[in-house]
Amino acid sequence: MASFQSNSPLTLLLIILFVIVISIHHSNGDEDEPAEPLRGQELAKLICNSTSYNKFCVDTLTPVSPDARASDIADSALRLAQVAANDARTIIANLLTDRSSPIQQQERRILQGCQLDNNLATTNLTAASNDLNSDTINSMIDDLNSAANVTKSCQDIIKKTRFLAMLSDKNMDVIRLCDICVVCTQFFDPDDL
Repeated sequence: MASFQSNSPLTLLLIILFVIVISIHHSNGDEDEPAEPLRGQELAKLICNSTSYNKFCVDTLTPVSPDARASDIADSALRLAQVAANDARTIIANLLTDRSSPIQQQERRILQGCQLDNNLATTNLTAASNDLNSDTINSMIDDLNSAANVTKSCQDIIKKTRFLAMLSDKNMDVIRLCDICVVCTQFFDPDDL
């Protein structure tokens, strides 16, 4: 009995050390397992918080389905960008052909410049959609940036014209949605590709 009592603090110390080692090993074991990728509303909020247009993103893209992946959110934003670009195209065409509100030659050139920019944006958005569907993400990002840049070009040339009020919202929607799509790619996981 004397020998057990003299070893008792040592035994107790070894048991505590054993428990600590097992606890540390168990907690580290959790880190080795891959975390479940974010999905749905939580992912959409994270994406929106990572954009320059958080409020617009939240207002436009939420709610999303509970199992939505980053590629699903990117696809939604891309489709909305295409709709906004098509709406801008219609506005420009109507302004160019409206006989009730004659436009001066300089205004016509400005609108024609925007029309060319819009055609390029639409082409780039279509290419980005094809890239998303074929998993060529770098090309998709390039197409989205190109679409946003040519839309910014139109936005810049109409700033001091009477057309700003008619086209600005649609142009800004295209620009913001392209940015959101690019941010979405940062959250792609293997299931998205």
